[in-house]
Amino acid sequence: MRLVVVGGVAAGTKAAAKARRMDPGLEIIIYQAEAETSIGECGLPYLLSGTVESRERLIARTPEDFARQEIEVHVRHRVESVDPERKTLTVRNLESGEEFEDHYDRLLLATGAAANLPPIPGAELEGVSVLRFLSDADRILAHIREHSPRRAVIVGAGYIGLEVAENLRELGMEVCIVELGDRVLPGFDAEISKNVERHLQEKGVRSITGQGVKSIRGSSGRVRAVQVGEAELPADLVIAGVGVRPEVGLAEGAGVELGETGAIRVDGQLRTNVPDVWAAGDCVETPHLVSGEPVWVPLGDTANQMGRVAGINLAGGSVEFPGVLGTGVFKVFDLGVSKTGLSEAETSEAGFSPVCATVEAKSRAGYYPGWQTVFLKLVADRRSGRLLGAEAVGGSADKLADVCATAISGRLTYLDLLDLDLAYAPPFGPTLSPVITAAGVLENKFEGSLKGIGADQTREHAKEFQVVDVQPSGTATHHLKGSTRVPLEELDDRYSELDLTAPIVLYCGTGQCSYQAAIKLRNAGARDVQVLEGGLWGWPYDEDRETAV
Repeated sequence: MRLVVVGGVAAGTKAAAKARRMDPGLEIIIYQAEAETSIGECGLPYLLSGTVESRERLIARTPEDFARQEIEVHVRHRVESVDPERKTLTVRNLESGEEFEDHYDRLLLATGAAANLPPIPGAELEGVSVLRFLSDADRILAHIREHSPRRAVIVGAGYIGLEVAENLRELGMEVCIVELGDRVLPGFDAEISKNVERHLQEKGVRSITGQGVKSIRGSSGRVRAVQVGEAELPADLVIAGVGVRPEVGLAEGAGVELGETGAIRVDGQLRTNVPDVWAAGDCVETPHLVSGEPVWVPLGDTANQMGRVAGINLAGGSVEFPGVLGTGVFKVFDLGVSKTGLSEAETSEAGFSPVCATVEAKSRAGYYPGWQTVFLKLVADRRSGRLLGAEAVGGSADKLADVCATAISGRLTYLDLLDLDLAYAPPFGPTLSPVITAAGVLENKFEGSLKGIGADQTREHAKEFQVVDVQPSGTATHHLKGSTRVPLEELDDRYSELDLTAPIVLYCGTGQCSYQAAIKLRNAGARDVQVLEGGLWGWPYDEDRETAV
């Protein structure tokens, strides 16, 4: 039995290694267009700054390593076409240009994804690059060594763009991020995105949102500036981090069906519609475990998990890949940022009725050195109470995402979260996990003892509300313009200053003091009291904030 794998990064190499363990008699061949196999692509931004000391550290296994497993690897070989009727492939040796034909009994397409380089005039200039493979990092590092760029522009403010921004700042460059969407991290809810943007500003990274790059300008064949709107940004280095697209050209040419996301459609065992052809990794769409809809989530851990399933099935096994939650985490300077499941906006689009809870907590016991602030947002379904998604920014963001991903996979409700028996010790976390604290807020909302309101709705209807700042004295760094200032500790003595018959919106730094104030006001006879979700921490409109005196 001859198994041919097209693609030698995460899914392809994982599948080949698993198939070998399942069936020692299989003949296994991998074709890889790049010069290396098993590349740790997520480490590329850190290679630029020298945090990862050498490119070799990002190569998990070489062709020689695979040869010891009796897996034959051909790097710098690109499969140009597949003939599924004859079960043959046309392969080009990229070093010599020679083409030859090979054959397969079973075929795995693990062609991955390609970085997007938008069709911007000037994108061909020296100093303009994407960052997807080691060859891209090699080119960028060579440019840095030769020209010592001082000013960099990054196009796109997703995971890769923000990681690259951090690492170029580590090199001492001036960095500006340009994002076509209305905020950085457009896949996250606004309160998370806006606070990442504020952190970028603190670290000296400028961000321009709501505008795209019109052109890239240069002289003597090298980049010199980027035009954004009517402005021209000086730039000695431009990196496009606007995302990736599934590499499906080879599959389309072989008659493989694509799904609605534009990636390859597969069944639960990762088979395509073409006999004896499987697909796995960043070129494949898969069901979302919350919405049930097909999604395309190009992440390294997902590709590895798909590769395992594909390898078992290619060797004659029968296992299913269940789908994904899109769980991800990344670091931007001092912040960890994570997400799992659906955001608040995505839950509404998927037909759920979301109920949200936002809390601020400490990553360790407050008396233990080294704690960081962490902000956690949970999204649950109003009808069932089931957890649908979570987002976190700050310390322990990775741990919180993992706990919540497990809970979502187990279809746990907010009541289940309240009873979780999670590990505690002062060096590792607060007495109550932020997950349990946020679940307690959800409980109050489901029981009707607490009503929340988002920033958008508060802003839109501000004239109809009494917006009251209840931040304790001495803690406020900012206020919302036009709000009434009544510190929490003074509230009992100042009810007369408020109209308890009219709608009231309370806010504090993160929402926790507002919950206490809401209880006080309801007990005092207030008819309609709501708490601003996320408090000032989550308010995304900087123009409405003013510095506290």
